[in-house]
Amino acid sequence: MDYRAGRSAMVLYACSDAGETLRVFVAGRGARDLDRAISAGARWIRFAATPNPRPELDRLLEGFVERFGSPPISNSGPARREPAAAGRRGAIKGEEEPR
Repeated sequence: MDYRAGRSAMVLYACSDAGETLRVFVAGRGARDLDRAISAGARWIRFAATPNPRPELDRLLEGFVERFGSPPISNSGPARREPAAAGRRGAIKGEEEPR
């Protein structure tokens, strides 16, 4: 995907609630967001367990906005939450480098 400050394969960042399994998230409240992400070109889902899903989601979104100039395409719709402090600097390992 082309973003303001580079290219990334990332289309959506999302998180389950603490104690919610990935299976429950994908089959339930995450299904609509995942369908939108697939329509935008997503082909893979990457996940990682964390004890604090919401703060980790905010951290990932903040880092993405800092590096690429806007949130991932499926996080940027009108009902999407912007990261809490988009101006904070940070790096995300495994993401493509900005151009």
